Amino acid sequence: MREYLVEGIKKIGLKYTDKKIDNLIKYLEYLVAYNKHTNLTAIRDTKDAIEKHFLDSLLLQNLLDEKNGTKAIDIGTGAGFPGMVLAIFNPNIEFVLMDSVGKKTTFLQNVKELLNLENVTVVNSRAEDYINDSNRESFDIGLCRGVNKLNVILEYMIPFIKVEGHFLAQKMAGTEEEGEATNALETLGAKIVKIHRYKLPNYGDERLVVEILKEKSTDKKYPRRAGVALKKPL
Repeated sequence: MREYLVEGIKKIGLKYTDKKIDNLIKYLEYLVAYNKHTNLTAIRDTKDAIEKHFLDSLLLQNLLDEKNGTKAIDIGTGAGFPGMVLAIFNPNIEFVLMDSVGKKTTFLQNVKELLNLENVTVVNSRAEDYINDSNRESFDIGLCRGVNKLNVILEYMIPFIKVEGHFLAQKMAGTEEEGEATNALETLGAKIVKIHRYKLPNYGDERLVVEILKEKSTDKKYPRRAGVALKKPL
């Protein structure tokens, strides 16, 4: 497992330390064991988990390095992808990992304690319920992997991001969701600045990261109450 993980990280072109690799392996082993009794992810093969969860998350690392942010939020983090993996690699960044499913946030809290990660806060909530005057427009970086269509997740995410902050939305290739998001972007005060194309280092599957810049402050009426963004996307 360790050699396969390190080989993939080298192919992505990332620097790493033994401590970071040790923590990723502990996280992986705990995930595999926990997933046997609590369904966190449909991917159960260890090699698949390394490639499609851990290395997939690390495709964002070079972009994070470019942004120089100190505070990030991962909405709909599930079993911690990409947020927990990136928190292990970036102890200098504070990460809020949010999910509305209690069994997933319980698992993430356990991982945080297992690895003694002081830069991680786990939140069991919906974005619509968690946002308030103290955390609105307070994050440099937003993260989200494959949760809902882009025009929906934008309404959850952009209100949390500072003006001049970035949202790095991970998407599968071929969804073509960017075109449907034009109105949401304009309404929320953001724009797509670049679509990055990557391939998983060993499997070769294509991945997209839609880089979004927040240009101006978002009206406080967003996000709308729970469930509205999904039923009536902007």
